[in-house]
Amino acid sequence: MQHISSADEAWYGVGFGLQGEVVVFDGKTGAVTSSAEGGGGTPRDVAVDPDASRLWVLEENEDASGGEIRVCPLDEGAVGACAHAAWVDGGAALFATDGGLWVFEQGAYGPRWKVLREGTIAKGVYAPRPASVWREGDRMEVLSYGVNEDRLTRMSGTLTENGLVVTTGLDLGAPALQPPTARFVPLSAESGLLWDVVGGDIAARKVGAQSAEAAVMLGVGPGIERIEAAAVLGGAALVLSTNTLWVVELGQENGGLGVTAIALGGEVRRAGTFFSRDLATAGDRALVATDQGVRAIVVEKDGGPVFLDERFEGSSLRGPLWVVRAAN
Repeated sequence: MQHISSADEAWYGVGFGLQGEVVVFDGKTGAVTSSAEGGGGTPRDVAVDPDASRLWVLEENEDASGGEIRVCPLDEGAVGACAHAAWVDGGAALFATDGGLWVFEQGAYGPRWKVLREGTIAKGVYAPRPASVWREGDRMEVLSYGVNEDRLTRMSGTLTENGLVVTTGLDLGAPALQPPTARFVPLSAESGLLWDVVGGDIAARKVGAQSAEAAVMLGVGPGIERIEAAAVLGGAALVLSTNTLWVVELGQENGGLGVTAIALGGEVRRAGTFFSRDLATAGDRALVATDQGVRAIVVEKDGGPVFLDERFEGSSLRGPLWVVRAAN
């Protein structure tokens, strides 16, 4: 998941309106600044090129048996008319890079990864679907549930002259739930936090280059059913469940975990097949998409106040979400 780190930088959000239209909105107020007509399907994912010149939209057809990828020009935050880019088989998710658009599919012939590049035919590689995804240099890094959803595994994808190469990394053991809901957040190139639900409570495990530490329980259960997404912002971990954002202070001297719960007033979409795009972070705030609108949560650094921004007008906005740094 992408993040804009400075609270002072100008940025805007990309999401969807009530009729499925692509919208660009002010990240501080929620006001829509431009929009483009949707393609008629259900919005399932969105990604923006690193240079913010284009955004990619994945729309799912009515029976979720396939979908369409559309590409829309961006010009200083103004979105233009979208055009057809590719069809997908079954469910899918996107990640835009300088080298091309990564497409993760879960179709009739199993899970596949491919990269769309102009002037080339994308060849898929058989690989488990990602539950979390992030970039480390030229590599696409993934937390996978495994082909049979029975092993949590780190995997890497690299685009070479001969095509896409996928390698298997650290085995993190069996997921705590079936179907699994574990999510991974990188802290550095060598470490990260693995979040899962254990016995109706949220559990965190520190993951290093070679192994994972024992789980630490947050003590917010019982009753937690799922984790949809997770991120790090301002020295805190953000863990998104079905209707609550848990803000967990990291690095406390006593080794404890200070936790703040923010009730969202709506249900978060179940990300059962791929990673979620209903949590995005920028500056000092998190944006969360629910069925009642997009909510903005302010998370100040170093254990400062955490609160819902009641001035943010997001009732007409829907996910999936992306955030973009505005041009200077």
